[in-house]
Amino acid sequence: MSIEGQAPIHIAGSGIAGMTAAINLSRRGKTVIIHEKQDRIGGARDGDFEGLENWIFAHTVPEFFSKCCVDFKALPATPIFDFNVHLRDLDPVRVTSPEPFFYIVSRGTANTSIDNYMANICRTNKVQFKFGKALAREDADIYAAGMGRAAAFIRGAAIRTDQPDQVHLLFGNAFAPSGYAYLIINGGCGTIATAYKKDSGKADPLRANIDYFRDIGLDFTIEKRFASRGSFYLPRFWQRSRTVMIGEAGGYQDYLFGFGMRMAMYSGLVAAYKLCGEYSLARSSHRELNLKRKISFANRILYEQLSPASMCYWVERFHVSKAPLNILRRAYDWNWRKLVHSNNLKDHYAVRFS
Repeated sequence: MSIEGQAPIHIAGSGIAGMTAAINLSRRGKTVIIHEKQDRIGGARDGDFEGLENWIFAHTVPEFFSKCCVDFKALPATPIFDFNVHLRDLDPVRVTSPEPFFYIVSRGTANTSIDNYMANICRTNKVQFKFGKALAREDADIYAAGMGRAAAFIRGAAIRTDQPDQVHLLFGNAFAPSGYAYLIINGGCGTIATAYKKDSGKADPLRANIDYFRDIGLDFTIEKRFASRGSFYLPRFWQRSRTVMIGEAGGYQDYLFGFGMRMAMYSGLVAAYKLCGEYSLARSSHRELNLKRKISFANRILYEQLSPASMCYWVERFHVSKAPLNILRRAYDWNWRKLVHSNNLKDHYAVRFS
C-alpha cells in the first residue's frame, strides 16, 4: 500500500519510530501530521538514559543515523567503551572495547533529549504536530503509539550524583528476576533501572539494586522513581491491515537486553519506504529487520536458560576478550538453530525491554 499525491499521512505517536517515519516521508514530498496524546514531545518518558547499541546491525550507529536521514554528529550522545558487570557474591569485572559498545542518549522533555532533537528535525522538514489527543489506530496510516499486552516490567529511578561517569550492568535473580539491571551515570545525572519478570513472591528488585550500589560505596540522591510495563511478541504477518504498525506497537524491539531504539527507528524507515511505494527497498529492509528481531528473541530465550555457572563463564569471556563487541555481533548472526528454537518456544516467553 502506498499513499499517492499530497493526501496527509497521519502518524499516531511521537516516539523515535514515528518521527523517523515522518522525517523520511516528508523528505520524499509527503505531508505528514504526527498526533501525540501527551502535551509535548517526550512527555511519556521519565528523563532517563538509554543506549543506542553498536552490534545488532552491519551499519555502525553513525552510519545508521545517516541512512535514516538524521544527523548523528549533532546529537547529544556519549560513546561507552567500557562498563562494569556485577553478579551476586562475585567481584565486579570490567569489560572494555576499542569500539563503542553503545551511545548514551537521554529521553524525555529536555532540550538535549533525542526526542526533542528528532522533533526539531521533523519541524525543519515541515512535519506538523498535534498534541493532547490520541489518534485511534484505525484512523492512523502509521501507528507508533507504544506497547501491546503487558507481560513484564521495569522499575527505575532518576538520580543525582557527584560520581564520575560510569556504566554498570547487573545479572541474576537477586537484581532482576529473569532479566537484568543497570546503572548509568552521565554528567552528574543517572538512571538505575531493573527490567524483570513479575513474581509476587519477590521483594521489589529496584530496592535491591539501590541498596547494592550504596553498599559498594556509590553516593547518590534519588530524584524520581518511575515504572512501566510492556511486552514483546513476534507477529506472524507484517501489516495485514491498512495501518502500518511500527516501533514497540509492531513488536519491533530488541528482545535480549532492550537496546531497541535502532530497531524502532528502522521500522519507521521501512514504513516510509512502503508508503512511498518503494516496495523493493521496503521488503529487503524489513527482511533484515525481522531476521535480527527473531534472532534477538532466540537470544533472550537462551539467556533466560543460563545457569549461574554459565553466566559466570560468559561474563569472564567478555572480560578477557580484546574485542568483546564481536562476541555480541556474532550472537546476532543468522543461525537456523536459533530461529527454530525461538519459533518453537516463543509462546511460552514474555520479555521486557528497557
